[in-house]
Amino acid sequence: MRKVMLLFTEGDGEVAREVTRELNNLYYEVLDPREANGNQLKDIEQADLFVLVSRKTAKLEGLARTLLRDELLSGIPRLIVTEEKALAEFDYCRLADEILLFPFRRAELGARMKILTWRNEKVDASNVVQAGSLSINLSTYEVTVEGALVELTFKEYELLCYLVTHRRRVHPRRELLSRVWGEDYYGGPRTVDVHIRRIRSKIETGGRAYIQTVRGVGYRFTD
Repeated sequence: MRKVMLLFTEGDGEVAREVTRELNNLYYEVLDPREANGNQLKDIEQADLFVLVSRKTAKLEGLARTLLRDELLSGIPRLIVTEEKALAEFDYCRLADEILLFPFRRAELGARMKILTWRNEKVDASNVVQAGSLSINLSTYEVTVEGALVELTFKEYELLCYLVTHRRRVHPRRELLSRVWGEDYYGGPRTVDVHIRRIRSKIETGGRAYIQTVRGVGYRFTD
């Protein structure tokens, strides 16, 4: 589950609470939402993503620049939630990775968070994800193991990509259903189990296990 640090400026607490509720519904873990102040960077480096909520241009720009200057934090993707009038008043092209205008809909928030996550996952210059002898080309949708092409269905491919690009974390079955099949999918967790079993049969050769089962919870991809 991706961890989100949500910071908001004075007077925007209600908007921040709404964003937090929607992020939780989308299976993001929001780490201690807090009003931005002199101590806001304490333990913040554990976040995978930042969400900055502010309708006050000057405070928003100051907060974004603070994050950008910090060596440990500058590489963490940033979504800024603000109002349309603020766009003409600050350098959002450089200070934000994604912009969400208030008021917003959950579907749009989910889409922007997903884009933000995928855009910033660690892949090489040729858009290839490597894990041991397993290779996934995100441009050509090709999966190989020790150089041999592996035939996957589209959902098997999507599920494998999600696990590989969010590796070493435990993902509950319900989260995988939401992220891969979508919120409107009515199938049960058994769907995930079936697809995991099929993926394992195709990529785990020579005793090499990539996908670990965490009993009672879900699955984790390991290098």
